[in-house]
Amino acid sequence: MKRIEAIIKPFKIDEVKEALEEIGAVGLTLTEVRGFGRQQGHNEVYRGSEYAIDFVPKAKIEVIVVDELVDDVIKSISEA
Repeated sequence: MKRIEAIIKPFKIDEVKEALEEIGAVGLTLTEVRGFGRQQGHNEVYRGSEYAIDFVPKAKIEVIVVDELVDDVIKSISEA
């Protein structure tokens, strides 16, 4: 058995869940996380003051699957 972790955009959660169900991966753990990478955050204005938001919301999913499904799960997550 293998544990696969992936960080995705929050609006992709349903697509990934459906893709995993189609290939027979039952169950996943979802954690709301914050981070930055290529997006580098952004600036916002609140009550006239500008401030930087360095960490943007993300979703971390963890899936435990049998060895035979590992490649299919990774492909499903990356294509969703």
